[in-house]
Amino acid sequence: MNFILFILYSCILILAFNQVDNYWFDLIASLRGQMLAFSLLFAMACVHKAKKLGAVCVVLSTVLIFHHYNYFNQADSQPGGIKIAQANVHYSNPYLTDIINTQLVNSDNDILILFEFNDKQRHLLSELKGRYHLFGYAEVEGAPFGIIVISKHPIIQKQIRYLGNPKLGFVQLNFLFKDTVVSTILLHPPSSRNQLLWEQRNYLLSQVDQQMLQLKGHWFIAGDFNTVPWSRYFLNHNYSCSQQGRNYASWSAVENKLAISLVGLPIDNCIVSQGTRLSGVHTQVIKGSDHHLLSYQLSFSTY
Repeated sequence: MNFILFILYSCILILAFNQVDNYWFDLIASLRGQMLAFSLLFAMACVHKAKKLGAVCVVLSTVLIFHHYNYFNQADSQPGGIKIAQANVHYSNPYLTDIINTQLVNSDNDILILFEFNDKQRHLLSELKGRYHLFGYAEVEGAPFGIIVISKHPIIQKQIRYLGNPKLGFVQLNFLFKDTVVSTILLHPPSSRNQLLWEQRNYLLSQVDQQMLQLKGHWFIAGDFNTVPWSRYFLNHNYSCSQQGRNYASWSAVENKLAISLVGLPIDNCIVSQGTRLSGVHTQVIKGSDHHLLSYQLSFSTY
């Protein structure tokens, strides 16, 4: 009996940490936090069957859960940096004006990045023209890939990169923050609702991963990645919002505050360059979307 329990428990952990190059195994691995919670419940249920083995499994699952949700991490804030807020607002969001006013006009955020912005609502940005620096408003293509950027600092370079598909690609911008040029890549890969979209998502991430190697100086990457940071397809870098932030989830299939913390996933994320300090990572609810807004602060060291 003890051997069977151990095998079942091991299978749960193997599936949670698997890195198999397969659509279904990738979806299973994305639920690592939920599977670790299930392994803890399974271990607790096994205690009365095999006390020593069950106790060891309880301790192991508890440690893995604390590590997975970054409970050992101490979040902080660094004054004097650039403050960024990013959000997948959903294409049919009726509260865009409120979101822009709350997160930029009436806040100390320096840059607001919106994903899934409906091009038909670009008129909402007209009153911001001249007061802020905009990307996506005056573009011939409209809001490319549903991305809009509103900044209090100059955008000195813009580039849209398509990957053989008008709906697949990413945006590159350069901001001038005081006397520092900060580069960024913005992306919103397809959601992996089927095998084809999953492959497109992975292809876009791989292309951004290659582009990231060419970035110089200070930079950050922001997006609704539509994948979790522990996935084998996530960008190969160590400095991310999900590592700095403690126990944050930005999306859940169930629109409920409690549900998003229990079964939600950190698919909205950021990555920053070495020499760029990332701090103040937190999320908050925004109206009209099943995503949470992600905000953070960047400060820059000199080379």
